[in-house]
Amino acid sequence: MSMDRRRQVLVKALQDSDETVRSAAAEALEKLEIRAKKGYFEGLIDKGEKLEKLRAVYALSGLRGQDILDVLVKALKDPVEDVRAASLRVLGKIGDRRVLPDIIERLKDPSFIVERVAVEALGSYREPEVVVPLLQMLKSKDAGVIENALLVISRVGDKRAEEAMIYFAVKGNARMKAVAMKALGMMDVS
Repeated sequence: MSMDRRRQVLVKALQDSDETVRSAAAEALEKLEIRAKKGYFEGLIDKGEKLEKLRAVYALSGLRGQDILDVLVKALKDPVEDVRAASLRVLGKIGDRRVLPDIIERLKDPSFIVERVAVEALGSYREPEVVVPLLQMLKSKDAGVIENALLVISRVGDKRAEEAMIYFAVKGNARMKAVAMKALGMMDVS
């Protein structure tokens, strides 16, 4: 279905007697307009000021497709840490497996803030392949990175994390201990 046909259907739905239908149509039209201006938003991410870049990343957050993923993955390399973090948040919410390696790569970001957000973004994936990189994050110098990694690992419930959870249940700070103990109770025993 072409963009024009989509737009025609949605514009017509704006006249529907049901408020829920009208609201859904308006929201869909807004997303369609953003998609039509993808190049504009991509340009903002490339050359805009920090706030413009952030607005552009979040504007693309409601869209799907390889072209959108490509723009957001490109933003992961932006010199501004807030832009990298915003792109990670959006990619984590999208949860598309195609960008999993790109999110894992950000675990090596020079910014602890970006590392924390990368760990959180991995929380959208219940894939066993995220466990090993997350276990590596337990060696971070930043307590926030460690706490986030423990939380995500506990959600995956992979038995490979058992030793790490035992360690943090005994030697971590109060938050780390609590997360590790919950994980030990939930994870597979076989």
